[in-house]
Amino acid sequence: MTLQTIFEQNKERFLSAVSGADAASAIRVMTAELDRALYTFADQEENDRVREAAGSMIQAAKAACTLVDSTGETKIYGRTEYGKDATGKKKVSKWGILLLVLGILGTAAAAAGLLLMASSLSAAADRQAAMLPPRGILAAVPLFAAVVSFFAGMLLRRRKAAPKETLHAETSIDASKVYNRLLSVILVIDSCLEDIRSSVRLEEKERQASAADPAELELLSQLLEDAYGRRGEDGQAEEEISHIRFYLHRKNIDVVDWSGDSLLLSGPEGAKPEGSSGWFDMMPAFTGGTIRPALAADGLLLKKGMASAGRG
Repeated sequence: MTLQTIFEQNKERFLSAVSGADAASAIRVMTAELDRALYTFADQEENDRVREAAGSMIQAAKAACTLVDSTGETKIYGRTEYGKDATGKKKVSKWGILLLVLGILGTAAAAAGLLLMASSLSAAADRQAAMLPPRGILAAVPLFAAVVSFFAGMLLRRRKAAPKETLHAETSIDASKVYNRLLSVILVIDSCLEDIRSSVRLEEKERQASAADPAELELLSQLLEDAYGRRGEDGQAEEEISHIRFYLHRKNIDVVDWSGDSLLLSGPEGAKPEGSSGWFDMMPAFTGGTIRPALAADGLLLKKGMASAGRG
């Protein structure tokens, strides 16, 4: 069972726990899930080196989970669209223009009234002043003109800039992205662990090969060569070959026969063709076949064999 298989078992629960959570909560869920996967994996893994490597890699992955909480300042920008519908012309208040005209007329009327009142010493001016409204009304005209002009200015003046608005942005956690990124990390860990397993198996093969006694292999190889030479003539030959093969099998050593351009593995795994280069010394003979089988352990050659391709 791989870490990927274990991690994918609780996919829906993981997505539900991370969805809508803040960064701190998402980190806790991720580390807890990695711990659970490691515990399950270590419980079923037999190789100590693989378990230790898995523990170290999971610890590194847990430390990397804090990267989820590494978002910086979020900036929000405004944008103004320009096109056919946006001419950029400012609108002028109609009421403002009307009040401005009234203010100008009122000011002109007040000025005219004051001039006439100032020239009231002449008789003609007295006759003209009699035609004017009462002086109280004329005194109120400048005040009216000032008030109207004030409101006209209020309407026509440029608008003040709106107060600056403070914007805030909240970044939410994407549960699917977090799951996929964490799954990618686990896939890398599984790949590394498989490399370690292959290395352990290779070391074990080399250890078994180096542990074989060269003298014993030489003796058994000679006995097999003798038995192979008596096959078809001595009924005991096949029985001797069978006993030697069984003995070597218990030591994880395979007896390999030559067959044409391939090797024929004699043992419980059945026939397995391999490249024959370097495994047999080829000798001239009238009939082709194995003269002395080669001895190998897990694909590593321990003792060369001898064979003949025949003259046919």
